[in-house]
Amino acid sequence: MKKYIVSALLLMGLSATAQKNTHHQTLYWLYYQNQLYFSPKLYWTNNVDNRRFINPDAENQFIFHSRLHYKTGKWDFAGGVSLSSIYTQIPENKSTHVATELRFVAEASHEQLIGNVFLQNRVRLDNRFLETSTQQSVLDTSMYVLRFRYRLQVRMPLVKDKDGGTLLQLRLSDEIMFNHKENFFDQNRIYATLDYNLNKNFTLEAGYIYIYQQRFAKDEFYSRNVIRIGLQHKIFLK
Repeated sequence: MKKYIVSALLLMGLSATAQKNTHHQTLYWLYYQNQLYFSPKLYWTNNVDNRRFINPDAENQFIFHSRLHYKTGKWDFAGGVSLSSIYTQIPENKSTHVATELRFVAEASHEQLIGNVFLQNRVRLDNRFLETSTQQSVLDTSMYVLRFRYRLQVRMPLVKDKDGGTLLQLRLSDEIMFNHKENFFDQNRIYATLDYNLNKNFTLEAGYIYIYQQRFAKDEFYSRNVIRIGLQHKIFLK
C-alpha cells in the first residue's frame, strides 16, 4: 500500500512537467450491445465498439466484449473475454501495424437505491495479454498485465413513461485504473451519459467521456475528449 501511495504522489507531482508530453485528442465511439436474458438472474452481454479519431480521421481501436452475468439481489457478478485490435494511439504517426490484445475479465458490482438515485460500485480485473511481436500472434507471444479498475456510478431517472418506468435517465461516473507492472497509474475516465429507453427492448445512449491516460511503459500521456453513442438491445429468451 505504501508503494501505491508514493506512486500516486509522484504522479501528481510530475503532472505539471508532463504537460509537454501530453497528446490532446478528440474521438468518437460507436457501439452496439445486446443482452440475452435467460432468466431474471442470468444474462449474457455482447458488445461491439468502434473507436475513431475525429481530426485527423483515423481508426483508433475496434474491440469486442462478451460477458456472462449472474445477478442476485443488489449484486451483479460477471466474467468473460475481450478481443481488441489497436490501429494507432497517435494518428499523426500513421502507423500501419494493428496490435492485438486478448483480455480475460472478472467483475462484481453492487447497486443500491438512495432516495431517488441509484448508487453503484464496480470492481473489475482485466487480465491483459498484449501482443509483443509484429511477426507472431498474441497467442504465440505476449506480455501479461493485470489491471485493476474501480468505478463509482450514479443513475438518476429524469423522466418517467406512462407506466411509471424510466424513459430518460442520467448516468454520472468516475473510473480509475491501475496496472500491476510498468506504469502503476493507467487512466482515469469521467462519464456523463443520457439513456433514452425507446421501448422495453432498445435503449439509446449518448454521452461524453474525458480520459486522462498514461501511455503504457512511457513518460507520455493522453488527454482525450470522447463522444460516445450506442444502442443497447435487450433480448428476452423466456
